[in-house]
Amino acid sequence: MARFDHMKGIFGLLPTPYQEDYEIHIPDLRAVADFCCRSGQHGIVWPVMVGEFYFLGEEERLRGLDAVLEEVNGRLPVMFGCSGVSLPQVLSFARGAQKAGADAVIAMAPARTDQKIAIEMFHRLADAFDGPLVLQNAAAYAPLNGEQIARLIEDVPSIEYIKEERPPGPKHISEVYKLVGDKVKTIFGGAAGRFLPDELRRGANGCMPACEIADLLAKVMERWWAGDEAGARDLHRRLLPLINLETHPFMRYILKRRGVFTSTVERAPAGVLALDDEDKREISTLIEAFQDDVESYPFGPE
Repeated sequence: MARFDHMKGIFGLLPTPYQEDYEIHIPDLRAVADFCCRSGQHGIVWPVMVGEFYFLGEEERLRGLDAVLEEVNGRLPVMFGCSGVSLPQVLSFARGAQKAGADAVIAMAPARTDQKIAIEMFHRLADAFDGPLVLQNAAAYAPLNGEQIARLIEDVPSIEYIKEERPPGPKHISEVYKLVGDKVKTIFGGAAGRFLPDELRRGANGCMPACEIADLLAKVMERWWAGDEAGARDLHRRLLPLINLETHPFMRYILKRRGVFTSTVERAPAGVLALDDEDKREISTLIEAFQDDVESYPFGPE
């Protein structure tokens, strides 16, 4: 029996930290997994687009999974990102996740493929991984329409979760919820949590944002679950200006300010996305709007 029968809520996406020599910074990876557990998030996902799966080698990716699972030690569900450059690579990652003991796997079709290959991929994933599958439906990776998703879920019962992030996300969550809302356990939204209240209103019961302020988005979710829509929307409105600044350099910078990361090294140059002093000053101003809602890992100085 699975350790987590029904996964829902805010599942923090881990950015991948790097050392000065561009190797994965395993202590920081462990630290950010622990941060998700200790700060009140509901689950962990690594590596997907936030974790720059496209920059990671096969062996280091599986070593990173082992480190995350060891650090988490069953405190939260861990979904392993299996997206890759080819269908055989995706399946290889799924078999690695099975061996390591991940709680679920999540995947998109490889880039430059089509819906036929995406559908085949999920059929074959069900053979490679003996556990829940998460169908990640992103616009740039052979996205499926609602009818295709519905047929696929009928054919592959181990697809128990969907991450729907075709823009505009809320409208597509409505589409999917009407077709399969009673056949999957959770529909997760995305887009960094920008549209979280609207996604919840339309049938989502989870979201997968980058983890650096996902503890606060978890509070939005929990207020919504408690029937406090006004309180959920109030906190979300105060978070939204900061969410709108999100980039990979931003994620790493926030995690360093919160005492989680020791490194902000990028494997690919950030270029114009690199934060300057004015960016950091603006971030500090925006944090003031929700500082009192932070219960752990307070923001340090610029």
